[in-house]
Amino acid sequence: MKKVMLIFPPEWVPTAPYLALPSLAAVLRKNGIETVLKDINVEMFDHFFSSGFLVFVKGKIQARLKALQEKGRQEELSPEDTELMEMLNEYQYIDLDHHIRAVTEAKKIMRGPQFYEVEKAEWALNSFREVMEYISVCYYPASINFYPVESNLNIYRPWVSEDLLKVPHDKQVNVYSDICRQLVLRSIKKEKPEVVGISIGTPVQLMSGITFATLIKEAFPDIHVTVGGNIITRLKDEFAKKPHFFGKVFDSMITYEGEHAMVWLVEALSGKRKLSEVSNLIYKDEEGNMHVNDTYQERVDELPPPDFDGMPWEKYFSPEKLVPYLGTRGCYWGKCTFCDHGAGYIDQFRAKHADQIVDELEYLKNKLNAKHFMFTDESFPPALFLKLPPMMVERELDIYWTTLIRFESQLLEPETWDMAHKAGCRSLYYGLESANERIIKLVKKDTDIEAAKINLEQAKRVDRK
Repeated sequence: MKKVMLIFPPEWVPTAPYLALPSLAAVLRKNGIETVLKDINVEMFDHFFSSGFLVFVKGKIQARLKALQEKGRQEELSPEDTELMEMLNEYQYIDLDHHIRAVTEAKKIMRGPQFYEVEKAEWALNSFREVMEYISVCYYPASINFYPVESNLNIYRPWVSEDLLKVPHDKQVNVYSDICRQLVLRSIKKEKPEVVGISIGTPVQLMSGITFATLIKEAFPDIHVTVGGNIITRLKDEFAKKPHFFGKVFDSMITYEGEHAMVWLVEALSGKRKLSEVSNLIYKDEEGNMHVNDTYQERVDELPPPDFDGMPWEKYFSPEKLVPYLGTRGCYWGKCTFCDHGAGYIDQFRAKHADQIVDELEYLKNKLNAKHFMFTDESFPPALFLKLPPMMVERELDIYWTTLIRFESQLLEPETWDMAHKAGCRSLYYGLESANERIIKLVKKDTDIEAAKINLEQAKRVDRK
């Protein structure tokens, strides 16, 4: 069977792994397929705050300044070029050694006990932001930022196909092309995968993911590059109409859920089945004909727990190991008119059994030596919020956890909240779009405001314990 490398491109939250790669890896490895995981998102931020990259940035700033100075000797510079030249000239005199020392210390603070000292954590974040300003000047007019502010290449638009085709080769503005050469291509040369899968979940990742895919195909044309993820699924109909992307940017697309589709793709590329038999796959055949295969929905209760082997835990910007976990897929409510999260799923809400969830949490806690978990469900069902905590307490899991949740009239009893706190629930993320009854009905959120008040009061009460 062919060796696989899975890549998670920038940008996403750099405090914990995104669940896509470990979920895919679990099923691939269960089927005997060697799989390498590369979280380039967190590796990029770690790389940004290194002496090697910052010296590289200094060289690029000096090169851009020299080019503008030479241009100015031959012709009159535009006001924009003049302003840029002045900015580049100013930034070439910053104390780079000071900033390198600062971000080196800042990384230690964010990853250690000093993180809990507010003044030190704020100092660390400000140190990162100052360096990100320096990096942004290098790639001007791009705006390169540290979480939670998203970066933006500005002159390229992720929803315009011509921009997606042009952006990989812009070495001046596209920071992701440099990251690809310095982190991705070197890893591929070392690991020698025969299949590369790139998970693209956000518009920013569309820019970086397409950049990675294009440059991988150019450097390693024999590698089969497939792309997947939420954004790819949303754009499946558009990409299927653009055959020029296939073979040049990537070789295939996996839409919707990818665990078994990825296994079947590797089997097809290894000669064990036909490409036409790979569900959720979009590809172009040797005659140039496009194929959109049938769809397949995962049976979540039959999937193994995520496999985090190979994730760079030491590089995440967090003092604790934060483990993402998904107990359900889809949204049990699924009616909100403003929400498009369901676009990434084929059909209905599905959940693992409560006892399976507890078993897997216990397994991951012991395997990863971790106590902090994030349920990344679209919305945590009230049935699970009632059923899981007593089981966690009985099992003596001794973990801390958080999740996204709706205000629910089923969660009013103080005993429910006492049990959730006892089971380790320490924070909840609610969506209160409006307290106006007319608006609530229009968006079909159907929030019970009185229930919401009680939910918040109870959460606040147990948080004081």
